[in-house]
Amino acid sequence: MHCPRCGPGSLALLGDHHAGDAPLPGREPDRAAELARALGRQYRVIRLLGRGGFAEVYEVRDQDLQRRLAVKLLRTDLLWSPATLARFKQEARAVARLSHPNILPIHFVRETEGLLFYVMPFCEGRTLTDILRAEGALPPGRALALAEPILQALQHAHEHGLVHRDVKPDNILIESDSGRPLLVDFGIAKDLAGAAGQTQTGYIVGTPLYMSPEQALGQEVDARADIYGMGVVLYHMLTGSPPFEGADSQEIVTRHVHQPVPLATLSRDRVPPWLTAVVLRCLAKHPDDRYPGAQAVLEALADGKEGHGALTPPAATAQPAARSGEAAWVEEGTITATMPRVGGGPRRRHALAALGLVAAGALWASSRPRLPAGPEPAEPAPVSLTVANRLMEPIAVTLDDTGLTVGPGDSVRLPVRSRAPLEVQWAMVQPTTASGAVLGRPVEGTFQHDDPKGELREVVTAGAGGVPRFLPVVVNATGRRVAVAVIQGGDTVDCRCRLQPGDSIGLGYWPLDRTSAVRVTDAGHAVARYNAMLTGVDSITGVMLVRVSRRALVSPLPSERKPPARRDPRSPLQGFLPVPR
Repeated sequence: MHCPRCGPGSLALLGDHHAGDAPLPGREPDRAAELARALGRQYRVIRLLGRGGFAEVYEVRDQDLQRRLAVKLLRTDLLWSPATLARFKQEARAVARLSHPNILPIHFVRETEGLLFYVMPFCEGRTLTDILRAEGALPPGRALALAEPILQALQHAHEHGLVHRDVKPDNILIESDSGRPLLVDFGIAKDLAGAAGQTQTGYIVGTPLYMSPEQALGQEVDARADIYGMGVVLYHMLTGSPPFEGADSQEIVTRHVHQPVPLATLSRDRVPPWLTAVVLRCLAKHPDDRYPGAQAVLEALADGKEGHGALTPPAATAQPAARSGEAAWVEEGTITATMPRVGGGPRRRHALAALGLVAAGALWASSRPRLPAGPEPAEPAPVSLTVANRLMEPIAVTLDDTGLTVGPGDSVRLPVRSRAPLEVQWAMVQPTTASGAVLGRPVEGTFQHDDPKGELREVVTAGAGGVPRFLPVVVNATGRRVAVAVIQGGDTVDCRCRLQPGDSIGLGYWPLDRTSAVRVTDAGHAVARYNAMLTGVDSITGVMLVRVSRRALVSPLPSERKPPARRDPRSPLQGFLPVPR
């Protein structure tokens, strides 16, 4: 990897901070010496290449085999939780299982002398970020020449149960000698075969510019999150910039979750429509509407290059075409997307959202006529009920004697045995803290149909039953340990959860009114308060995304501070215990 400040390197870093050839302040020289002792006499530490939020990367020389290596060392100047240490070790174990020409291998991992590190080949080259910064938008042919090998590497990783979760230009290294693109830095990869709970729901990891909506909301992710990240990378390569940018991480994430893909930039003459369609499907808001895996994207790209690609929505949302065959919609007056006609209402809106033309929660008014009704069936059609859960927590659904759970973003189709009046009860499964405390308020309801016919569909949203609700998702970017409380209905409810730096948590669902807010407090009693109405709440999921920065914390006035404890001069602890007043 080449950085203007730190010179040639070996692999992408976790974080955005690099160290130049000049030594970093503090303990860096001592750490290099410690690393040399931990590696042994066979290896010689040459220099510090760079430093990220998690790790430092050193160039090392293997004296016996006469080869250059790169050592990724977990930073020792920071305090790490057991979960973070486990994730770092998981990265080494995960990548060591992979064997692909477009993935850098790991030679060995070691934990000794108080250091945790692993050793990889040293690879001269530039990151895709460096190339885009220097050249801007790339021709489609060159963009695909870089993207396709990375998709092949992702397919290999997915087949081995790994999701990268941080696909971005910084993590794509172009080897100088061969021009081979390499996927690097599985530092936050999720091992689908690993121990459950190591990366729990609600813990957000990734890079906001390239993060899928479900990942930004702290949901469980699968290979389709990497498909979204690859869609953002393709968009960036074809246009010269990511689709969603903003002043801070919270603004960027909000746009990923809510805003449609900006087609005005993507609809350039040199980007063929079939390639635009592939990118849009990769960037669908809901995972079900994307390609199911990297191999499916590769096949779509191959079809497009052979002239057989079509701008169509996902098969799951397409309906039979009308007699006229096609309908066209125009986004921002720049590109016409032609697709088989889709019926009006939610299904049509869902199909358009799948292509990124509208946000999943946006209202779509249609004045177009519905498809003509077909002939009446000779026998009554079977009755079924589909329940779609758009909450960020699972719901339990009860029909007759059948009970089942529907996960966040999932749906279930239930056959209805009788045409008698139908009543289905559902209740959200409330989240809990690590100590077992229940978060939020109960959310439940009933679906009723007096004369059920055909295919019935019910959608559970944050406004179910006519009661608006909000789900605060708090990300601690203060660098300090903070406590979180929810203000609702004039009451302040301590959630009894303490967030370490970099952690995030969903606080459950709460009724929404003008006073609804989230309060964050640090150990020094500095406070940040976020009003739900002003911060913004998604009308479908109810998510209120709060990213707390250090600048947002306001220290109390001197008159508001608690008086210090009185000291007892008789105490051997010199009065550090409070004396009753």
